[in-house]
Amino acid sequence: MALSRGALGCLLVAFSLGPCTAAAAPVLRAAEARVEFQSATSCTVELALTVDGAAEVEHRVEVVDGARVELIEIRGATATGDPRMIGRTRALVLRPGGATYMLRYAVEQPSSRASRCPLWIPSVPADGLSQAVRIRVRIPAGATAAGTMPGLAWSGGEGSATLGHLPAFVRVPYAMPGDPEPLDIAFVMDLVAIVTLVVASAAWARRGQARKA
Repeated sequence: MALSRGALGCLLVAFSLGPCTAAAAPVLRAAEARVEFQSATSCTVELALTVDGAAEVEHRVEVVDGARVELIEIRGATATGDPRMIGRTRALVLRPGGATYMLRYAVEQPSSRASRCPLWIPSVPADGLSQAVRIRVRIPAGATAAGTMPGLAWSGGEGSATLGHLPAFVRVPYAMPGDPEPLDIAFVMDLVAIVTLVVASAAWARRGQARKA
């Protein structure tokens, strides 16, 4: 049976280097997002990404009604075209010059998205094994944050977290001196879970007593 050129080439590679394998899928090896809040509705982001095995990478960022995302700078990569809207996201395709590249942009959010800063994330998955994603957040001097997503370890006005994936946004409610403290979402969720458990337990106990009567 005749062999195609591709099959013949594969056999030659197999004899010289070993078995033929498919090209590895692109992987996000590392990322660092530096987020700075100027106010509850405005932030700037500097996002450094290390991607293996990708000639082009599409990035998406959420842009809700009333929001504005302004691309300021790209380093280490070239845009294949202008950003374009796809549904509620803005898409940007970059052609990296090497494994690591960076983009910087500014965001203005409507009041309904206060304390939330979206990240322009690549459509490339992390390897799922390493904790190679770092989030750094800076808030105005003197401000106090609570109930952040993701959870951040704070040192003065800068918070940080190390994750296994790149989140679509960071949420950092904070209050300036003299303002009411921000709502701690994690505490509220725990409180709701406890109340729900107590109510369910009480209802189960009443049902058991009614059956015995």
